[in-house]
Amino acid sequence: MIFDEILRILGEFGRYQKIQYFLICMAAIPSAYFNLANSFLSASSDHYCLVHDDQTFQDTSHLKNCTIPYDAEEETYDSCNRYDVNVSMGIWPELCFQEYDTLECDNGWVYDRSVYENTVVHEYDLVCDKDWMKQLSKSIVPFGNLVGALLCGQLSDIIGRKPVFFISLISSIVVGAVATVSQTYIMFLICQFLLGLCSTGMFLVGFVIGVELVGTSYRTMCGIVIEIFFAIGYMFLAVIAAIANGHWRKIQFVGAVICLIYLPYYWLIPESARWLIEKKKYNKAEKILHKAATVNKVKLPDDMFDDERKGIMEKNEGAEIEYKEPQYTMAALFKTPNLRNRTINICYNWFAISFVYYGLSLNTAALGTNPYTAFLVSGAVEIPAYLLCWFLLDKVGRRWLLCSFNVLGGIALIISVPPENVNISAALAMVGKFFIAGSFALVYIFSAEIYPTSVRNAGMGLASTWARVGSISSPYVMLLIDVWYPLPYLIMAIVAILAGLLTLLLPETNGKDLPDTLEEGELFGTKHYKKDQPPQTTEVEIQCDMDEMELGSVTDNHLISTQKGVVNGSFKKD
Repeated sequence: MIFDEILRILGEFGRYQKIQYFLICMAAIPSAYFNLANSFLSASSDHYCLVHDDQTFQDTSHLKNCTIPYDAEEETYDSCNRYDVNVSMGIWPELCFQEYDTLECDNGWVYDRSVYENTVVHEYDLVCDKDWMKQLSKSIVPFGNLVGALLCGQLSDIIGRKPVFFISLISSIVVGAVATVSQTYIMFLICQFLLGLCSTGMFLVGFVIGVELVGTSYRTMCGIVIEIFFAIGYMFLAVIAAIANGHWRKIQFVGAVICLIYLPYYWLIPESARWLIEKKKYNKAEKILHKAATVNKVKLPDDMFDDERKGIMEKNEGAEIEYKEPQYTMAALFKTPNLRNRTINICYNWFAISFVYYGLSLNTAALGTNPYTAFLVSGAVEIPAYLLCWFLLDKVGRRWLLCSFNVLGGIALIISVPPENVNISAALAMVGKFFIAGSFALVYIFSAEIYPTSVRNAGMGLASTWARVGSISSPYVMLLIDVWYPLPYLIMAIVAILAGLLTLLLPETNGKDLPDTLEEGELFGTKHYKKDQPPQTTEVEIQCDMDEMELGSVTDNHLISTQKGVVNGSFKKD
């Protein structure tokens, strides 16, 4: 029996699946927390040169007025230079009326701590000529996401979903605790890179577990609800940061502590039954499925995999070798034309959506003077976007809805070229984020449904990698404002609209059974895909010598699926 047939007996979303899926969704909260924490950990604030040990930012005495250059036009004090004046003997009125040369801050800085009590920028003085180090600390997490998408996606297809999920979880606890007591900037960077890697492992692999757990009619709901929990983690971070008054060590410590709650998951979350079946590990799959059947109060047949076991034995005897399931890598995504074209298309969509999402996010600070409130609103606006996707996804279909959200997000970006009224600009930016956030949810579902089980996590990992490239690139595109103010917005709009149009080249997955093998993935969306309308077949075994990675070909209504040393030929009856 194939997994989709088992689900029809077990129930597509029974009590067992509901419990498991809720647990997986809860794990999206710490993933969002670590992914976005650097918005506060590396936050910057106003500053100027420290010239006396007892100096405070709010100091309005002659000490500040006579030692820090003041720009009357901008109404700000110089952040990186001071007057070359010796204040060790004190300040007297005549000192302020003398002309002095300026020099760079040589004794550190004094920071405005009214909003952020202590950030990495304050602690390691990442300002002025070290400002690039602040930007690096913010981009290192997306870089960790990139590596994590590649590594965790590939590993979970090879060794299983559960081991990778728990390695990521435990690593998040350990690395989060180490980051809390980091004594150097380099140690902080290393920890942030590893947390970026681990947060991707938890969310990406957890998402795949959730999708593989349920039947076709519930895939939409599962793909959307987990994104809502991610948005909850987004808002939870804003609340914790506000309570901690922006103290980066306290924020980091809370992130490590909340991961401890998930340690019992080792006994609560099983391996993906769909993955076990695809890997021919039928004994383990049966144990999990029978447990699920008990919880769902249904009865599964005891011999549900007998035919598969007999088939493997016959193949082994015929080929005179022990059957071994091939381990596919990301390279398998590019071996056949349909999978190759779809993979390139999906990767570009992930890049474009992430690129535009983070570009729009740069405007969230304009929502108000309180960064915690602005961040909370930025996360809250995503929830109605996900709910709208949930409502429309099965009615409109994946392909057209993703196309529409990308195009509308691009249009919003064009008209959000900031007018003189910053409030209007901020509101338009949030409209754009509404659509692009919805696109993020849609592309997760769409991608997971297009890729076959054997390479699903590898495909999702590759696509997520390109999303990280987009998130790393978007801040640098904003530098083009100095060339022509609307230019970065127009570039991101074109990128988003092009992604929407390319989406129309992908096959619709709404209401379709998921492909499991590479052969099914190649045929998915064509008239030859056998799961939609299972043909009557006559199977024959032919001895030949073929590479285990080679896919079958479809010619004259003959469907060939290959394994090492054996070819199963099926002839479709007209």
